[in-house]
This record gives sequence, C-alpha cells and structure tokens, in this order.
Amino acid sequence: MKKYLLFSLCFLLLANLLTGCWDKRELNTLAIVQAIGIDLTEDGLVSLSVQILKPSELKGGGGKAVWVVTSTGETIFDAIRNASLQTDRRLFHPHNKVIVVGEETAKKGLKPLLDFLTRDAESRGLTYVFVAKGKALDILKGEHEQEKNPAQALEHLADTSGLASNLPKRTLKDLFMVLGSKTSSPVLPGLKILTKNDEGTTKKMLVLDNTAVFKHDQLVGWFTHEESRGVLWVLNEVHTGTIVVNSPLAEDKYVSLEISQTATRLKPEITENKLSITIEVKEEGNLGEQMSDVNLTTPENFSELEKRQTAAIRDDIMTAVTKAQAWGVDLFGFGEEFHRQYPQEWPELEKEWDTLFPEIEVNLEVSAHLIRAGLTSTPLKSEPTE
Repeated sequence: MKKYLLFSLCFLLLANLLTGCWDKRELNTLAIVQAIGIDLTEDGLVSLSVQILKPSELKGGGGKAVWVVTSTGETIFDAIRNASLQTDRRLFHPHNKVIVVGEETAKKGLKPLLDFLTRDAESRGLTYVFVAKGKALDILKGEHEQEKNPAQALEHLADTSGLASNLPKRTLKDLFMVLGSKTSSPVLPGLKILTKNDEGTTKKMLVLDNTAVFKHDQLVGWFTHEESRGVLWVLNEVHTGTIVVNSPLAEDKYVSLEISQTATRLKPEITENKLSITIEVKEEGNLGEQMSDVNLTTPENFSELEKRQTAAIRDDIMTAVTKAQAWGVDLFGFGEEFHRQYPQEWPELEKEWDTLFPEIEVNLEVSAHLIRAGLTSTPLKSEPTE
C-alpha cells in the first residue's frame, strides 16, 4: 500500500513538472503599462492613453524608454480593447504607477470613468492619481531629467511631495474611499507641462502644480500651495515642511521654521440647532534657517517666532476653510466627524449637508512651539562694506 501511494505521488509530481504553469504569461507577450491617461473627446468618447515600457531602452539605449499609445472607445474597457489594434501585445496593468485625468474630463465627473478600475483584477489600489492642467495625453508624453521612465518620475514626485506638505498625495484607494462618502469631496495633486529650452532643444518637462478641488466627483477649481497646506493641516496630513516668517528685529529678512511634529483634532458640536466645529492644531518645530544676523535664540525672540508661526498656520487653515465653504465643498471630512459624534441626528443632517456645510461656524485653536535651534545659536555676521 505504501509503495502504491509513493508511486502515485511521484507520478503526480512528474505530471506537474511536465505541464508547467498552465496560466503563466510570458513577458515577451505583454505590454507593461506604466501610466494611464484619461481624456474625453468632443463627441463624448473616452480617449485612453497608455504609457508602455520598453525594457530594452532602460539598459542604456538611445531611444525613449516608453511608448505612448492612444485609443478611443465608448468606455474605458472598450478603449483598452481597441488599443490592441496598435500594439501586438496584451496590455498588462499590475505594474501601472499613475493615473492622470485631463482637466476638462475631470469637470464632467470621475465616477463613470473609475468604475472599470474598481472591478478589474489587475488594477492596483496604490496607484497614484493626478489631474492634468490640460490634457492627460500631454502629461504622458512629458519628460523628466532624472528618470528615463516618466511614470517612475511621477511616482517619485508623489512620494517626495510630502517633504513640503503643500500638495496632497492620493492613491486610487484613497480616492475611492472619499468618493464613497455622501458628504466629503476629494482633492488631487495637479500636474502641468513646463516647456524648457535647453541648448536649442525644446523639452516638455513634468512638474507638480496646484491642488485640484472637487465637489463630490466633479472638478470645480484649484487651490494654491498655501490653501492646499491649509487643507492638509485640517486633515492631519502635514508631517514636515517649512514655515517662512519675517525675522524679529529685522523685518525685511526671512526665517525658515522646520515642521517636525503635528497633531490635529476636530471637535464638532451642535448647540441650539447650530453647527460648529473646533479645529485643534498642535505643532512643534525647529529653527531651520535665518537670513538676518540677529540672535534669534533668546527666549523673547523664540516666543515671537512662535507667535508668527502660529499666525502663519492659522492663515493657511482659515483661507482654505473660507474658500471651501464659499465653494460648498467639504474637503475636511467635517460631515464624517458629525456623523461619528451625533449618529442619531446624522440622517437628517446628511440630507441637507450641502446647505449646512457653508454655514458651519469654524473655531481654530493653534499651538506652535519651537524646540531646537540646530547646531548653532550664533548666526553668521555679515561683513560691513566700505
């Protein structure tokens, strides 16, 4: 009996080795998609652009490392299938790094365009999402000085944008979560093409731009970097960056204060049928740089810098809140906070949220402290000129 079982096991193993992996896909039969661009044509068709990797060029070839293919269709899925008329390999999406939506397309709504990405097994929730200032196709054709693969450059730009904390970083998963809310609206980082003339050669370079602001799933406008940071303060997404203020005792000079630690808390309240919310922000920072030659490490000057730091944070937040309320877009998740705090009252509040949100009284409590001054407390002195 044991010999029979052993023989059967050996036979099955041998059969498996002979047949191999029945569902494997050979690399030379696939078109590795690195980026997707979505635009709409004038007659309402989907214009899909895909950036396909050319692995041989990454090894030092003289040509471009990617090939951009554009196809149209009634839907995203239809456009993907129609791309097979141009490429002899099947589009393969699991390695896709970024999705770019054209500006005019985003104004018409994201949800119909993203349905396929929620269903397709090859789509990755960690793919970064951007909005183009102009057409998504132009972004996919752009270049970057540091990377032969433009999609990889965009992926790295999204990762490093947190160093300045003045643009949001959003993945497909993040976007789906906000779009699933009936009250919250998303923000997405913007991209634009910067034309650069280099020794007689014109290059179209990829750069991050302002923040795209949506009302539900439709693009309604753009926030500046300062307004974007105001949104990120409220969302508790500011983790580092610099705050630039005027120097005490030398008002025409600037001081850079490094953000080192932050915490934001939202406290919603309903009093006599009136809605209010308190935004509590606590921040710790360091003296990163000064352009003046006065000693800023005295208790008096540190205290003054903290006041100016607090005022700068307040200005960013209140500017963002005022503009968001004027546009009627809840970018801060205020609705979700009222839902958590007042679950019984929420069903009625939710029905009228678009009307209630602009009227919410917003109170702001900011506490900013400087902890360190770096490796020196004495600034470099400017030599007097004769």
